[in-house]
Amino acid sequence: MAKYDVRWEGDGTKEIMGQSVWVNQEMNKPGRHIVYTYGVYSYLFGRDVASALNPFICEISLEESYKIVQDERDFTYGRNTSDPSTAPKGPNFLIQPQSIVVVGKAIAATFECVAHGNPQPDYRITKIKEDGSINEITAASDPRYTLTNGKLSIQNPDETSDAGTYYCTAENPQGKVRSDYLYMSFGRLGEFSNVDRAPVTAYAYQFAIINCIPPTYTPAVSYQWYKDDKQFVRPDLHNYIFISRNGKLYFSEVSTVDIGNYRCIVKLTANSGSAIGTDQPPSRTSLPTPLNVLNAVPTVWGPEISNEFISVYPRTPQKGQRVYLECLAFGTMPITYSWSRDGLPMSPRATVTDHNRVLVIEDVHLEDGGTYVCHASRYTVARAQKNITLFIESKPFFSYPLKHQHVDIGSKLTWRCEATAIPEPVYEWFKDGVPLVAVPGKLSIVRNVLTIQNLETSDNGMYQCSAENFYGKSFTEGQLRVLAFIPTFAKEPLVDKMFGAVGGNITYLCNPEAAPTPTFSWLRNNVDMGLSPGDTTSRIRMLQNGNLLITNINAGDVGYYTCRVENMFGMTSSTGYLQIADQVVINLPPVNTQVRVNQTAFLRCQASYSPLQDVIYTWLFNDEIIDTNNLFYKQGESQSLTGLFVMATQFKHSGKYTCRAQTTREKFESWAVVTVLGPPSEASGVFVVQNTIGSSSMRLSWTVGTSNGAILLFHTVEAQPVTSDEWYIAIDYVSDISSIIPGGDSSKRVVEVIGLNPGSGYRFRVYSTNSYGVGPRSRPSDVYATRNGPPTHPPGYVGGGYGSVGDLTITWMPLEDYQLGGPGIGYFVYYRRNLTQTWTKVALGGNVGKYVTQVGSDNYYLLYDVMVQPYNSHGEGPNSSVSTIYSAEEIPTVSVANIQAYPYNSTALMVTWDQIPDTRESIKGKLLGYQVNYWERFTEDPIMNSISWRGQMSSGLVIGLLPHTWYTVDVQVLNMAGMGPVSETDFQLTLKVAPRLYPTEVHVASHGSQSVYVTWRGVTTVVDEEPIQGYILRYWLDGDDIRTASDVRVDRVDNAVLYGIQKNYLYRLRVLGFSTGGDGTMSELVYFTLGDIL
Repeated sequence: MAKYDVRWEGDGTKEIMGQSVWVNQEMNKPGRHIVYTYGVYSYLFGRDVASALNPFICEISLEESYKIVQDERDFTYGRNTSDPSTAPKGPNFLIQPQSIVVVGKAIAATFECVAHGNPQPDYRITKIKEDGSINEITAASDPRYTLTNGKLSIQNPDETSDAGTYYCTAENPQGKVRSDYLYMSFGRLGEFSNVDRAPVTAYAYQFAIINCIPPTYTPAVSYQWYKDDKQFVRPDLHNYIFISRNGKLYFSEVSTVDIGNYRCIVKLTANSGSAIGTDQPPSRTSLPTPLNVLNAVPTVWGPEISNEFISVYPRTPQKGQRVYLECLAFGTMPITYSWSRDGLPMSPRATVTDHNRVLVIEDVHLEDGGTYVCHASRYTVARAQKNITLFIESKPFFSYPLKHQHVDIGSKLTWRCEATAIPEPVYEWFKDGVPLVAVPGKLSIVRNVLTIQNLETSDNGMYQCSAENFYGKSFTEGQLRVLAFIPTFAKEPLVDKMFGAVGGNITYLCNPEAAPTPTFSWLRNNVDMGLSPGDTTSRIRMLQNGNLLITNINAGDVGYYTCRVENMFGMTSSTGYLQIADQVVINLPPVNTQVRVNQTAFLRCQASYSPLQDVIYTWLFNDEIIDTNNLFYKQGESQSLTGLFVMATQFKHSGKYTCRAQTTREKFESWAVVTVLGPPSEASGVFVVQNTIGSSSMRLSWTVGTSNGAILLFHTVEAQPVTSDEWYIAIDYVSDISSIIPGGDSSKRVVEVIGLNPGSGYRFRVYSTNSYGVGPRSRPSDVYATRNGPPTHPPGYVGGGYGSVGDLTITWMPLEDYQLGGPGIGYFVYYRRNLTQTWTKVALGGNVGKYVTQVGSDNYYLLYDVMVQPYNSHGEGPNSSVSTIYSAEEIPTVSVANIQAYPYNSTALMVTWDQIPDTRESIKGKLLGYQVNYWERFTEDPIMNSISWRGQMSSGLVIGLLPHTWYTVDVQVLNMAGMGPVSETDFQLTLKVAPRLYPTEVHVASHGSQSVYVTWRGVTTVVDEEPIQGYILRYWLDGDDIRTASDVRVDRVDNAVLYGIQKNYLYRLRVLGFSTGGDGTMSELVYFTLGDIL
């Protein structure tokens, strides 16, 4: 059979299923069984083996799927209440705790979990030790702990005592549940290497890359670059510059204006999904990397997408993270970028930034995986593209969470959860926070399926299914109520008086609450009618669900009807009277109904009427006739009752529904109310109370949306500075009770927003949470500006060093405009010798980022502590953290000794010297490297050239010389202040030139399963060439850069064997001679494959 042909075992029919109905690559999996599974944005078909355990689905035609209405018990079943919000209920977590990274000398570390139940649960915080034992966190165990409901604050957190895994426990009389795990870790940022960095040299109009080589860190860092101790590198202003999340600084096309010294700055940060416990994370600044740009002839080339791109960050993306896809092309500017997705639409959460070089996917989903293509172009004349396949992994999340169970005593329960995770998860079950183990004959656990036999009231409690993989552990919870009580008609007795038309039909509903399920019997005028459930032929019959159906009603059917029900706890009954009506009558009117949002509600409406009449049912919503061809409404039948299905209910569907039964002569109406339950509706009217605006706070007010069947629990306030496109959480988990205005409008809420920047404008929005979930965000408010005040942020990236002799140079990142707080911005700069006590304080005016002071030439290259504090006309802001820098260096006074020059090839000399000790006294600072000066010995008025190397070394290769020419060389040591004295000189003659002729008649033949045999005609040399020593065979894959080529060196022969050749690949080959004068001219290009020459 073809790949997409299937045969259905039910009726043996065959069908060709096109690729479009299959989840990507699923049709290639093993197994002969078709499964229905989740693909990109929709459910599609896949394949699986017969032994696979998968969640089941029911089958029904698409046109009738709305009829699936599950009659579920809820927390009111068996209790004297019909309001679910007042019924006792076990705890379930609404807010899971978030992992935190503590850095530096944090004052406190805080995390919080929020659960809901009735009564409101109590909380405990537990820490898991390295040996697996647990330790309950209490204020009594450590005075640093403050536990308020589900919020834990640890003062002065310490890695030894506090790092580890924590979880919350919420408990009330109904049971106990655990939260997801959170991880408290401590960030570290090491120091950059003190080895001076080698310069990066590039030709003008070509590309350049400067590597950061960051210090050791945990858990993550962000990168910035600084040029010439003067300015931060701004890729947003220069589209040929790119700072990657790998820390490297890229130039698509470099020019002489880019010459300078570049320093990499790293700042400690947290991984996605964790909070960082400080507002001043530490940072470090590298030693400078010089960028030298050599003059070259302008050329137009590219774009060529770099081999290092497309790159993905984080390296292994997880569901819910923000994912960055970076693309960079080298070549003549301007280069423009765009993105596409191979065969699929772009994710709705995807945006582009940084001149379109970065594709950002917010809150990435599993279905966002796939192949993404970066397009780079220069106008319409040159294009390049590259693709990458994005794989998304995930901590487990529950696509099929546990549902609460309200089941009969003595029955069997099969409980299933289903988590999606990559890699696959491992499941575990808990009851009231304690892991469950199998009990033969009573309780069995098979992965994600829990089975309990012969249920007893002792089985009541809160159950959890956990799923765990490499990325973490997640929980879903459900409450088990084992019910045992005598039947009762307290909530739904039989209709007191039922009307039926002669010749018509009626259904008498018998819906008691009972556990276990009772047996049913019917009496007429207190005489047992002798009916059996499930009868399908009698005029008067008892349906399988216990209801009584009377067809073709006549006068003899008038009387009292009693439904009697009985279970192991007793018997009870309810009675109603059937009366003949001479008109159409609705004997089963709609009843008030509650339904969860996005689910289906069924409103019954059944009339009794003469078969000689035609009755039409019409439905009205809020007194307006419903179009039953509407997407949300359909008339039909459920459990032998006619009525109206309200499908995929939304909050707009809450209201009054009227059923109208109408003939040509008369009509009868009855109505009921549908309430759609779910998360709160959108808040409205968000505004700031004008007389409450301060320099860093203001009072926010809004009108809450409808609560949609559950009390409001808390609100979240988000703020957006007018200078930013991003929203941030300004206040989290504001309890509804605390935000109510005492004695005011019950729909209004108010809260104080703090931590704002003085003199800055903000927009605000609000969303609310109840036990059903999180509601939508409100529309943003107008812009409100705080009053001017002192700055609230310290400057970042405080560092510096170097400069002229005797200088102490201090640099920092000036505050952004929104951080200034008001007019008159300036900075107090503090400095002192390291390990001394007294600070020197200097005031600077303006939003500057550099200060230079004289500390004296004797204080060269000494450590100083520095910090910076902003101020403005309204007062002083916070100090930065203390940074340690060096004062400027002195010019070295020691000269290099024992200079020797040796011939290397026809255009290079190797120069050696004795190293100078890298000490403050010898170098007058930090050794930066050595410079070799060289010029032609016997030329009048020679041009002096130089070449330098960074770091401690004792030799260097001088290149770019003339063949067979005498040169004079000397050496100088250098630091950041300059170069030391010139050394003694030495003289040396370069070698003669390399072979000018190239090998000819290059042939490739088969040799072995992974080798080829190469022959060629050799070359001869002349008097101004060094004698030939051998040959080089240089080969590489077609399409790769020649810089990736492999070299095989042989003696003065005319044949050689190349090993490691792969089948079905095309190779390129060139042969060249070499001598002490260097590599000769390469032969013409030859193409070959394994076993053939092209």
